[in-house]
Amino acid sequence: MKQKTTVGTINSEVLAFTAGRDVELDQALISVDCIGTAAHVTMLSKMPVKPKLITEAECGKVIRELVEIMGRAQQNKFRIRLSDQDVHLAVERTLTARLGDLGKKIHTGRSRNDQVSTDLRLWVRDTLDAMDARIEAVQRALVGRCELDEGVILPGYTHLQRAQP
Repeated sequence: MKQKTTVGTINSEVLAFTAGRDVELDQALISVDCIGTAAHVTMLSKMPVKPKLITEAECGKVIRELVEIMGRAQQNKFRIRLSDQDVHLAVERTLTARLGDLGKKIHTGRSRNDQVSTDLRLWVRDTLDAMDARIEAVQRALVGRCELDEGVILPGYTHLQRAQP
């Protein structure tokens, strides 16, 4: 059985195999994909070519829609469909539905591999920042506990046996 997707018609079994759980997993990448896309369209609007690939006004329209997508994603209202195959095509589909041919221009000069690499780097950076904040909170809690217990005397141990400190 064939299934229509964002990029053409694909055998349903092949689509299920190739896209797999990407649709679920890519939900975590929606905001970073929008950020990467905003940076890309900004770059396209600054290219010194004539005619302009994307005008400043068009860039603004795309970025406003990307912010809207990010807001919907934060509210768990932006869905990536199996027919999209991934987050990149879901964002492009949404932009194209809202902005027409302008939405298709976001793919100019970039491959899906570029998008995957950018999204994963941004996601890892954000995740590490969040982990750093949590680690710092644990460190502060431990230091706070140490300060409370500064005068407590405990026996010294080595190799699970009492020993002279």
